[in-house]
Amino acid sequence: MIKYTNGNAEISLHEDGTRIIEFEDTLKLDYPLNIDIRVSTQCSFGMKPDGTSVLCTFCHESAKTNGTECDYELLKLKLQDLPKGIELAIGCNNFTINLYEFLQWCKEKGFVCNLTVNQGHIKRDLQKITSAISDGIIKGLGISYRSSLKFDVPDFILNYENTVFHVISGIDSIEEVKSLKDLGVKKVLILGEKDFGFNKGNVDLSTTKHKHWLWYVRQLFDLFQVVSFDNLGLEQLQIKRFFNSRDWNVFNQGEHSFYINAVDCYFAPSSRSDNKEHWDNLSVYDYFKKFKN
Repeated sequence: MIKYTNGNAEISLHEDGTRIIEFEDTLKLDYPLNIDIRVSTQCSFGMKPDGTSVLCTFCHESAKTNGTECDYELLKLKLQDLPKGIELAIGCNNFTINLYEFLQWCKEKGFVCNLTVNQGHIKRDLQKITSAISDGIIKGLGISYRSSLKFDVPDFILNYENTVFHVISGIDSIEEVKSLKDLGVKKVLILGEKDFGFNKGNVDLSTTKHKHWLWYVRQLFDLFQVVSFDNLGLEQLQIKRFFNSRDWNVFNQGEHSFYINAVDCYFAPSSRSDNKEHWDNLSVYDYFKKFKN
């Protein structure tokens, strides 16, 4: 377990990924609890140079097959003053040697890295993923579920205690997600459907798929060991209705993070925000304070 102080809070991060925040009165943090980082715009499932898409037509990050990777040395300069224990959530479209070396640097700094990979890339990148877990350079492994692909996930990945399958309400049907239980999936993270990137203008919460999620999402709590949500998922699925006010305040940790696009060198409140600020203008600490204010 990792324990550290951030502002007026004592943070405990357990081996299974559980994070506990203890504080008195109003929470006042000096720096984010976690940062969502994009390190590449390249993805084999992204848009082709001729404008046609391969698989993820809803990709909110508008990934391309001929995209580019960030300059990790510049990214290190932005992160180097952060303290041990901070969590970094890194989207992995392409598990390159440069990314692996960056993750090793993060481990040396005492950062906790959680990596998200596409289900369709597991076989291609399995050796690197396995090594990253075995060497302890990543803790959490997120897998972006794709119902259109054959479910070919090795037992090592399924049984790793910090593997979490990412699903999208409104894109994936709730019946498809429920069927993951029989395939050995233990933990799921439910993301809201983002009105951004390739999916701009396509979100319609009145569709049958979305309504089914609203009606039946409660059933997922009885199927999986862990069911969690991003902030958009909490909002779209009205998850607060299932909790009393006390339990909601315990389990809902709020928004204490922001987004770094390391390819285009900017900070933003989230990956779906147009409110961007070039990272040359201020530090991670200064941006967090500005964002919170």
